[in-house]
Amino acid sequence: MIRILIERRLAPGAEDRLRRAMRELRQQAMDREGYISGETHRDAADPNHYIILSTWRSRDDWETWARSKARRTVEAHIAPMLAEPERVTVLEPV
Repeated sequence: MIRILIERRLAPGAEDRLRRAMRELRQQAMDREGYISGETHRDAADPNHYIILSTWRSRDDWETWARSKARRTVEAHIAPMLAEPERVTVLEPV
């Protein structure tokens, strides 16, 4: 099992659109092989900083989803709403 940490820094004025797009992305991920769970948080000190944590059965499952046309399509819609490119970190248990 792995966890994926995604950090997104929102551009001013795009909050509602970003939330809708992230919801759509989560709904699509839920139907993917290996998806276990996900949660979205906003930094209490910086409301434009979003942190998404998802849990996947394996790195292969995550990478298959990450490379999928469905995810790339929604990510292309999200990218213009961000102040900087998203950061993705793959976390493995120790």
